[in-house]
Amino acid sequence: MLIRLTQGFVAIALATAACSATQAGASDASLANAKTAAAPGASTFSAECASCHGDRGEGKAYAPSVLGSTDLPVYPRADTSSPITTDPVQLQLQSQQRPPGTPSRTPFRNARDLYNYLAQHKKSDSLRALDPNALWPLVTFMLLAHGSQVPAGGVTAENADRVEM
Repeated sequence: MLIRLTQGFVAIALATAACSATQAGASDASLANAKTAAAPGASTFSAECASCHGDRGEGKAYAPSVLGSTDLPVYPRADTSSPITTDPVQLQLQSQQRPPGTPSRTPFRNARDLYNYLAQHKKSDSLRALDPNALWPLVTFMLLAHGSQVPAGGVTAENADRVEM
């Protein structure tokens, strides 16, 4: 009887934990808004980014999470559960590729910072082939999915410095 009672409590605890777990990546509302308001950027994200970063930007394999209210921090997180930030081999490679004492990237404070990062770190062949102006719809999508406010008409080179993360 005691074993069954204990098993019941364990099952309830596991079910409660599963239900209360926070969904990684963009929220349903932010993602739906971003897909509607920035369809070209959503298409680019789906085609070029989601295979590594996840459909919701939740992060997969060796790519960090990039969409959601806690993602795109000013500076990279000091400690996360992402394999890219905990794999000793990856950390060593990253540290060898930048000067001592420098952060792993410039801070994300506004849309221009995110654009500059994307422009400098385009990893897929399709993103490399994009005209630099074609990255603005992707930035707009990412910021909307992140939960940021963007100007009507989206983020552009003219307003990017004023669009905060």
